[in-house]
Amino acid sequence: MKLFTKTALAVAGVSMATMAFAADPLANTTWQTFDEGKPKGVVKITESNGVLTGKLVSTVSEKGQKYVGMTIISDLKADGNGKYSGGTITDPEKNKSYRMTANLNGSTFDLKGYIGPFSRTQTWKKK
Repeated sequence: MKLFTKTALAVAGVSMATMAFAADPLANTTWQTFDEGKPKGVVKITESNGVLTGKLVSTVSEKGQKYVGMTIISDLKADGNGKYSGGTITDPEKNKSYRMTANLNGSTFDLKGYIGPFSRTQTWKKK
């Protein structure tokens, strides 16, 4: 009976840990992007095996329509306490990717892209 109890507790612990890991607050969320304070597009963030990816699902400009469906965030991982790192962000218009970090603050998502020692931050709002 002790072996059954220990096994059941171990399985329950692994199941709960898996559920907690899968419950990243960014998973399956949609964000309004901004560039220089103006709405630019909408990105859907999904999670698979602890890795977050963001795809452009719509854009406000006709010119940007050709980028809809493009993955613009890849390999982003949660560090805890609303902090994320290890990812890349792609500028669809320039087709260039940059190392990125991010911070989640309730309904805002601050993304910082790096090129060498320089960085640029954008703040997205939850839809």
